[in-house]
Amino acid sequence: MKQFNFLQPCCLFAGMLFIFMQPGCSPAKHSATVVTSNEFIAQAITADNWIFSANQALPQRGRSRNLTGGYEVVCRKDTLLFYLPYFGRAYSAPIGETTSPLNFKTTNFSFNKTTNDKGRWNITVVPKDYREVQSCGFTLYENGSAQLNVQLTNRSPISFSGFVRPGE
Repeated sequence: MKQFNFLQPCCLFAGMLFIFMQPGCSPAKHSATVVTSNEFIAQAITADNWIFSANQALPQRGRSRNLTGGYEVVCRKDTLLFYLPYFGRAYSAPIGETTSPLNFKTTNFSFNKTTNDKGRWNITVVPKDYREVQSCGFTLYENGSAQLNVQLTNRSPISFSGFVRPGE
């Protein structure tokens, strides 16, 4: 009768594990790219040329919603372009409105930016030519994560989480 040899499958498994795990164990390449992307994000935020991409909406009431698609806010020195969905309660009935109240472009706004030494920027934007939005508070981190809180005039507030990247 033939006996089963455990040594051969164990060596084969260990060899395969070594081969497939080795490429993932190179932290020097990964950390260098992270530092570089952090520097690009910090430069973009400092130059007021960045894009906030939302991947989750957090209404004041109800459940949070994962977002797919190109929902974003584009910031340039003289222009803000909002393309975000809205989920929440309207306190007064909008007449003839078919788009989201967070789908607008403004060139007349106040912009207040503060930073701390740990790589976080707090940016407050108040559009002066769009009355539906009272204020937008961005919290941007140099690692790329970001938050947005929007206060609206006749609707409940909404928050978004996502990431920030340098603008084009």
